[in-house]
Amino acid sequence: MNNKVKLLNRESSLEFLPNLSNTLGPKIYIKRDDEGGRGGGGNKLRKYERIIADAIHKKADTLIIAGHHQSNAARELVGAACQLGLKSIVVCKTMIPEQNPTFNKNGNALLMQLMNANIITINAEDDFDIEMNKIAASVNKKGNKAYLIPFGGSNLLGSLGYYDCANEIIEQFKNAEGTTPNYVVTPTGSGGTMAGLIAGFSIAKTPTKVIGFSVLYKDKIIENIVTKLANEIIENIKPNVDIATNFELNTKFVGEGYGIPTENGTKAVTMLAELEGLFLCPVYTSKAMAGLVEYIKTNKIKKDETIVFIHTGGMPLVHAYYNQYM
Repeated sequence: MNNKVKLLNRESSLEFLPNLSNTLGPKIYIKRDDEGGRGGGGNKLRKYERIIADAIHKKADTLIIAGHHQSNAARELVGAACQLGLKSIVVCKTMIPEQNPTFNKNGNALLMQLMNANIITINAEDDFDIEMNKIAASVNKKGNKAYLIPFGGSNLLGSLGYYDCANEIIEQFKNAEGTTPNYVVTPTGSGGTMAGLIAGFSIAKTPTKVIGFSVLYKDKIIENIVTKLANEIIENIKPNVDIATNFELNTKFVGEGYGIPTENGTKAVTMLAELEGLFLCPVYTSKAMAGLVEYIKTNKIKKDETIVFIHTGGMPLVHAYYNQYM
C-alpha cells in the first residue's frame, strides 16, 4: 500500500497569502498542489503515485482512464505515462457543454495533443465502465496489459495520496504557525482528495476541520462517497477513529452543473489573480474559493481563525474558458 512511483519531486509549498488575508480577514494559506510534476501538475499526481505503482507491480503497460477533453485527471495521467514510459488511453465523452468555439482544442485538450495522447471518443450516452472494459480487452488481445484507473483516481490507493498531504500540512503549518489550522478547504469532485485529508487529520487527532465544496454532485451521494473512502483509509491505517466531527461537505456552490462556471467563481478567479498573482480554475478551485469567501462573509469562518486552501491545479482550464474573462 505504501509502494509509490516518484511523480512529485518534493512536498508542495505551503504559502501565506497576505493580500487575500488582509482583504477577507482570516489568516489564509494555500497548499500549492498545482505546482509540481509532469503534464502540467495538479492534485491527481499524488493519487497516481500509488495507483501507477500498483499497475507496474501487476505488469501493466497501458493505463486507461475515463474523462473528457478538458479533464485534469486525464492530462495528468498522460503526462505521468510519458514520464514513466507507459502507454495511456483516454476514453473521452462530452461531460461539459462547449463554452466557446475552441473549447475542445484549447487548455487540457491542447496539452494532451502535444503529448500525443491516445484519445478514444465515445458517445455521451455510452457507459464509461463498459467502454473502458471493451478497450482493455482489445489492448490485452494485442499482447499488452491494460490497467483501468478509477474515475478521478478516487479509490483507496489514490486517496492515500491526500492522507500524505494532510501530514505534510500538519508539519508545514506547525513550522509556520506553531499550531494546526482551524480549517482546510478543498474543491471536491470524485471525493478522494477530501477523503484522504479527513482521514489524515482524524488519525493525527488534530482539531482541524476539512470543508469540501462539491463541484460535481449536487446531492448527498458525494458525502457518502467521501465518508466511505475516508473510513476505508482509516481501517487500513488506524481502525476505530471517528471522522464525524472532522468535516463538512457543501453542495450549494456547484451552480448549473459540473464544468459550468458560476458568477462568484469567476469573481474568485479574478480576485486571486489580482491580489496574489495566482490562478484558480473555473471548474474546481474557483467554486471552492467562492464557497470560502461566502463562509467568511457570513461569519461561518471567523476573522481570527486560520485556513489552508488546497490548490488542486487545473490552470490550463483558464485558457479553455478564455471567454469568461475577456
